Amino acid sequence: MIRCAWICLLLLLFSSAAAAGRAFEEPDLSGEWEIQEEDKSYQATLDRHGNGTYTWQNGRIVTTEFSDRKWQGTWHQTGNDREGGFELLLSEDGTQAKGVWWYTRVGDQHNIPPRQWGGSYLWNRLTSIPTTGGAR
Repeated sequence: MIRCAWICLLLLLFSSAAAAGRAFEEPDLSGEWEIQEEDKSYQATLDRHGNGTYTWQNGRIVTTEFSDRKWQGTWHQTGNDREGGFELLLSEDGTQAKGVWWYTRVGDQHNIPPRQWGGSYLWNRLTSIPTTGGAR
C-alpha cells in the first residue's frame, strides 16, 4: 500500500513538472508587437505560435522553434523580394525580445550564408500577454 502511494506521488510530480515545462517552452506569443531596427520601426501581428504578418514590405513571420526563451524562425518580404531568418531571446516576463535577423535570399541571390548580412532588433509587446484559464 505504501509502495503504491509513493509510485502515485512520483507520477503526479513528474506529470506536473512535465506540464510546467511545456507551458514554459511554448508561451502564447499572440498579439501586436512593435519591432525596432536601427533605422526603422514597424508592427507585427502574431498568433499564439508566433506566426503572422508585419507592416514592413508586406512581411510574414514563421516561428520554427521556441525553447528556453530562445525564439527562432524565418521571415519573408514580398514587397522587396527578400527572406531570411531570426533569433530572439524573449524576456522572462514575455513583454520584450532582443535578437538578430539575417538574409538568406535577396531577389535572385539565393546563396547568402545565414547570419552573414543582417542586423539587430528589439521587439516590444504592445498588447497584454494572454492569460490561460479563467472563468468557465
